Amino acid sequence: MKQYFIKLIESEIWANNLLAEALEKAIVVDDRSLLLFSHLLSSYSMWMSRIKVTEFTTTIFQERTLDESQQLMQTMFADLQQYLETIDDKELERIVHFTFPIDGSKRTMSVADALMHIVTHSCYHRGQIIAQLKGKIDILPLTTYIAFASKLEA
Repeated sequence: MKQYFIKLIESEIWANNLLAEALEKAIVVDDRSLLLFSHLLSSYSMWMSRIKVTEFTTTIFQERTLDESQQLMQTMFADLQQYLETIDDKELERIVHFTFPIDGSKRTMSVADALMHIVTHSCYHRGQIIAQLKGKIDILPLTTYIAFASKLEA
């Protein structure tokens, strides 16, 4: 399981870097796209705080410049990769306690499920941002997992 999540996070790093490059190249970047990019990175940061039982250093819809988001992305993904390299499969089964932000209810989730959530959550918001970039950049980034994992045949 650990290797599975390491590869998933490698794909997330790849996809988010492609998206950041696209945002840099865009003729105009709307505030909503920047907020969503910041949000998906804040979510990673918040979940890592929950998993490691540390204080949050971000808010869920924190406004950031593209540069600030990219700095958070580099720091947060380096931290996440280091964490994944040091854990075992038992850690992936560990239960995380958290407050659900939508209704304030107390909930639990395994570390593996939390990691899967942040990957799928990130994919969802990348899709929203890419839709917003249509017509503002020559070539839209293809950030899907198949583009990451598949290899061209010779």
